[in-house]
Amino acid sequence: MVLGFKKQFVEPIMAGTKIHTIREDSNNRWDDGILIHMATGTRTKHYNCFKKTLCTSIQNIFMSYDYMLHISIDGRELYIPEKEKLAVADGFENLLSFENYWFPELQQRRHMAFSGKIIHWTDFRY
Repeated sequence: MVLGFKKQFVEPIMAGTKIHTIREDSNNRWDDGILIHMATGTRTKHYNCFKKTLCTSIQNIFMSYDYMLHISIDGRELYIPEKEKLAVADGFENLLSFENYWFPELQQRRHMAFSGKIIHWTDFRY
């Protein structure tokens, strides 16, 4: 299955520092063993599949903002060091850049939440 990425994430994926991705999956399309076609330019003439690998597992993730970022994975709330590790493993420089990516509207953060899946292609789990 094709998994589209912004160009900024290609190098961290290829270097092995981005070890998973976070996506909505309301139709439960992702599961262990699915072949991932990692690509940029999806649905355009600039499509580029830069890597193929297997989905090794998925985990449920929920994020919300109430004066601070709350993240739970498979129902377990993460502490700040774990949140930082998640951000870096997802291809971001730090937790603040991750937070700004997912919750860009500062004024509206308290009203925002995200529920989705962490799609893994390594053996790492939270």
